[in-house]
Amino acid sequence: MKLRRTEKPHTAAKKASRSTEKAQDEGRRFLSRSVLVLIALVAVAFLIYSMISIISIRSQIRERKAELDDLNEQITVQEIKNADIQKLYDSTGTDSDFSTLAEQIARDDLDYIKEGERVFVNVAGD
Repeated sequence: MKLRRTEKPHTAAKKASRSTEKAQDEGRRFLSRSVLVLIALVAVAFLIYSMISIISIRSQIRERKAELDDLNEQITVQEIKNADIQKLYDSTGTDSDFSTLAEQIARDDLDYIKEGERVFVNVAGD
């Protein structure tokens, strides 16, 4: 009769605990990999969002600069008109001349009329 060596109960428990530890290590590795992948995806999404935001802000800045240039041009034109009016006022020197000038500007530029006055408009466009 041959005798077989039997495993001791504590040896079997050690093997079982080793296999359990091995499975836990693999689970931790998988978890750490998935966490790293998730962090990388979040970082990439944040970078894409940042780039889109920067591009959008730059286009808004360009639009605002164009508006500012237009407004500065309008200011310059108005300052020239004001200077011309001031020169005309300084050259006339009297209030009656200035009121005549103001009336002329109101009629020509602003389309004002005197009370009781009739204005005829050529609708034919000639």
